[in-house]
Amino acid sequence: MSELRVTVIPVGRVDVAEVEGALARVTKVIHKPIELREPAPLPRAGEDSSRGQHGAAELLAALRLGAPRLAVVKLVGGAASEGQPVPIPSPDAMVFVTDVDLFTPSTDGVFMHVTPAQHAGLVSVRRLREAFYRRRADPKRQRARLVKEILRAIGRAAGLPNCPDPACVVSPTQALPDIDRKAERFCSACWRRLSTGSIRI
Repeated sequence: MSELRVTVIPVGRVDVAEVEGALARVTKVIHKPIELREPAPLPRAGEDSSRGQHGAAELLAALRLGAPRLAVVKLVGGAASEGQPVPIPSPDAMVFVTDVDLFTPSTDGVFMHVTPAQHAGLVSVRRLREAFYRRRADPKRQRARLVKEILRAIGRAAGLPNCPDPACVVSPTQALPDIDRKAERFCSACWRRLSTGSIRI
């Protein structure tokens, strides 16, 4: 997997500039450009109006179905090129970023959900924002959290297991302090597996 191929797709009303700003930092970690596609419309799949949330697995499955129809907007971190970039046919990691709140049957809410077998992940910015907890906005901290969760989604979608090193971005995230204590990087063991292709799903 030395030619790590990553596609990121904004979903619904998420701030595309916020996503692209995070990707500029992500590309410096993975040392590869990232394919940014046009925003996907928010499907109704998994919507639970009584909770004001979306089921993460159902929403991710619906988004994956519509992804091939979305045009590539640019390569973040790549050299400028003339003409429309050619879409990656089968990325190692396809990550969707949304602003809707996500849950799973066993949780009240999640920051991220992945299906490694499909090389896909879904990240929500909703619980990464201080405003969700009725605290003063902190754009710098929110951006850092988004960078780390996108990196975690890339690693898990590409086949990495959860990492026991709490400073590694692929370590499990249960609460915001788990994200805040991480560095914007993979540990040496996870990076070696990700960059050399020694991953088994």
